[in-house]
Amino acid sequence: MIPVAEFLPLLPTGTEVLVGPVTGTVAAVRGVVGTPEQVGRTLTPQDDAVVLLTPVARFDARFDVLLRRAASARVAVLVVAVAEDTPLPGPGTAALADRLGVGVLATPDPWTTSVRVHELIGTGDAPAARAAVVAARAGLDAGPELEDLFTRLEADLGHPVRFLDASGRPLRGAGVAPSTAALLARTVGTSEPVWATDPGDGASSDGAGSSGDAASSGGAASSGGAGSSGGAAETVVAVPVPTGIGPRAWLAVGLTAPLRAERATLATALRVAAVAAGHRLVLTRLDDERDARYRMAMLDDLRTADGAPAPPLVQRTIAAGWQLDAWHVGIRLVARGPVDAVALRREVEMAFDGEGLDVVVVEQTDGWALWCSVPHEPDRAAVAALAASVRSAQNALRSAVDTNVGVGSVHAGPAGLVRTLGEAGDAVRLAAARPESGWFVHVDRLGLAQLLLAWTQTDTFLPAAEQLLAPLERGGGALRSTLAAYLDAESSVAETAAVLGVHRNTVADRIDRVQRLLGVDLGDPETRLALHLATRALGGA
Repeated sequence: MIPVAEFLPLLPTGTEVLVGPVTGTVAAVRGVVGTPEQVGRTLTPQDDAVVLLTPVARFDARFDVLLRRAASARVAVLVVAVAEDTPLPGPGTAALADRLGVGVLATPDPWTTSVRVHELIGTGDAPAARAAVVAARAGLDAGPELEDLFTRLEADLGHPVRFLDASGRPLRGAGVAPSTAALLARTVGTSEPVWATDPGDGASSDGAGSSGDAASSGGAASSGGAGSSGGAAETVVAVPVPTGIGPRAWLAVGLTAPLRAERATLATALRVAAVAAGHRLVLTRLDDERDARYRMAMLDDLRTADGAPAPPLVQRTIAAGWQLDAWHVGIRLVARGPVDAVALRREVEMAFDGEGLDVVVVEQTDGWALWCSVPHEPDRAAVAALAASVRSAQNALRSAVDTNVGVGSVHAGPAGLVRTLGEAGDAVRLAAARPESGWFVHVDRLGLAQLLLAWTQTDTFLPAAEQLLAPLERGGGALRSTLAAYLDAESSVAETAAVLGVHRNTVADRIDRVQRLLGVDLGDPETRLALHLATRALGGA
């Protein structure tokens, strides 16, 4: 038996309570043609719900007699069609219906309502078959985009369609409760529909089963989840989307009246629709992989060109939206575990976009290469702010993938792009061994100490050292040679003066100028190490 209040929201649009209570239950429904007095003479105790297929012309004493006979036969609900010019029941009829406990529903389509009630209290086989045909037609008629498929399904099924990832996180539509998401994550390997129901009293259970036996399992609480139905109890019916590639996804709908037949009908429809969705995901994946290979090849060609790309390559980069004639900051993300870089590309873009960073993203075998390009050279504060935003984006990505992150320094032009990406690559290798820094290393002119150690066997070592010491060239080489001697002398002013043959005050003045020009503190051990390595590298070059 099904409570009238549960199936009422599932009846044809326009069906509403006219008079009387809706507290009864229904196990059988019968449609009858005739006037109220004719219908009243046919009522039996086996009729829980009676649909008057002939419109009621007036709610008079004869209708009141029908109410009394319905109550005697223990009919829970009468469904009537009301003619356009028929006055609504008066207070006497309303009071009588309340006293007798017979609910009266008005519907614009009594035949459809009769069939619908019959289906809802039955097994759901017939509506499930029709829903499967409807879903198949939507899959065939929809375009290649998933959104087109989902829109058609919503119109045909009458429910908002949710698209969830393997862990139950919403990709489209409302979310689900944490307990529901946990259920989906635990059962990601299933090929059967899964449902999760919140009974509204804090108790919950969960399960999975075929659409033909959906009532055999309960569900996990979901009303408290993000995007759930505003605190109301709901049942989420979810089916896995077969893709043949990577983690599965879920198609789901939420029901506020979780009748067995309705749940079975939607589970069947969603299983058919999931095949169409999976097919589109496979095609999209193939396109994404092709585009990823194109981007990776173009970046490899740019590296091979050694800063002087040929015109055809430049044209390809322009078509891809890459700005080569700009100032660049390279970024390298390496996953700390196996990663599907193609599938998570959108996650990376969203994380950086959320921090206001306009980046180019190129997939790599272990993660992603990224860079920001700006038309004018950014100052130190702007670069520091960019690095902070990259760190925030790394944190935002942790829900999807844990990464090591390296950020290069600012360089200009095609050659500069290759150089900053090289620096970022070296930095990310250092980040892998630096959990204390949050697996994050930013290469700048003030923090190259450990990076230079890693660079001693790379082509980016000398350019980085040159960049670090470039401001000292304004002194004609005296400042650089003084710094080198000072660091060799373990920061002894007296020994440096003796080596250079100058006064101690001259050495002290030069060291002060070095610190001002480079913006460094030579009292910091890592800074001294970085500068010492740089002076030694350039001195032997």
